[in-house]
Amino acid sequence: MGRISEIKKQVRHKEWAAMVQECQSSGKKVEEWCNENGINISTYYKRLNVIRTELIEESENQSIVPVSVSAAVSDASNSVIANAVKKCSCEDKIIMRKNGIEIELPQNISGDIVLALLRGLSQC
Repeated sequence: MGRISEIKKQVRHKEWAAMVQECQSSGKKVEEWCNENGINISTYYKRLNVIRTELIEESENQSIVPVSVSAAVSDASNSVIANAVKKCSCEDKIIMRKNGIEIELPQNISGDIVLALLRGLSQC
C-alpha cells in the first residue's frame, strides 16, 4: 500500500476509534446513538471490528521484557520512590523513553534506582 493510502487509512481509523469512544461514553445504547448520529448500525459494528482487530494485532506485536532490580536497591528505595512521587510536581520530572517505553520519575529520585532502570531499559 502506498504511503499516502496508508496515512489516509490511519486517519480514517482514528476517526472511527473516536466515534466508537464517543458512542461508548455517551451512556446510550448503540442503536440509539447511531440513530441520533446518522450512522447505520451495521457500519458502526464493522468499524468497531476493524478497530478491535488492529488493537489485537498491535498487542500481539508488543512484548513484555522482564526487568530485574536487585533486592537491596528495591527494598531501600521503595519508600524513597513513594515519598518522591508524592512530592513531585508535573514540571519536576525526568522522562526516559526507549522503544515505545516511557518512564516518568521525580527529579530527586535515587541514583541507584535510575541506574537500575537504565540497566533494565538496555535489555529492551
